[in-house]
Amino acid sequence: MRRLALACTLALPCAAHAADDFIARCEREMKPVFEVRAREAKFDLSTSLSSRVLNTKVSYGAAAQLTMGMTSGTHRTEIGIDGPSMLDAAHRRECVAPRIYVDLAYEPLRVFVAREFHQQSCAYRTVYEHEMRHVQVYRDNLPVLERHVREALEQRYAGRPLYGAPGTGLARLESDVDNWLRPFIKAELAAVERQQLALDSPEETFRLSHACLGEVEAAMGSSF
Repeated sequence: MRRLALACTLALPCAAHAADDFIARCEREMKPVFEVRAREAKFDLSTSLSSRVLNTKVSYGAAAQLTMGMTSGTHRTEIGIDGPSMLDAAHRRECVAPRIYVDLAYEPLRVFVAREFHQQSCAYRTVYEHEMRHVQVYRDNLPVLERHVREALEQRYAGRPLYGAPGTGLARLESDVDNWLRPFIKAELAAVERQQLALDSPEETFRLSHACLGEVEAAMGSSF
């Protein structure tokens, strides 16, 4: 009886030691890897559309309004995941190294200036310069978005692997991407669009409409 009791007593710390070895190895070898890249925002310029046609592309445009210029940006987000794992068969668990790859871009980014404006005119330059401010907002915010996404990933996983039942690691990563990462990026993009709307304030609209000694207002009798 004493031998059995001694064997059981010795078995408990042995199992605990094996479990601790597994965790230590996971923490050492299964660290997260994140790659976040924002592509430079390039744009195409179009001067072939009339102000009335441009107005149909503006969601907030009134039927009688003429749109002098417009910048449209379509954001593209590509997210890839991988999850190398290490198995602890004795305790039916695994650790997974989260690997998340994020590619961010505004493609296509298109700038329109209404064809009514001659490219050498003051009105054209005024509209074009205004649209370049919209382009610059996209350009300035891409590296900010890249940094925010990377910091959020690092904070969420804190340099550690994920632990769970065997075969569940990738499913957990997919859930994180769908239920946390994509909404996070969407919220960041919404903040950029609020900056874009701020550029088209009533004060800015008034300034543009009366630029070039009234050339814009005389030509269109409207704002953009």
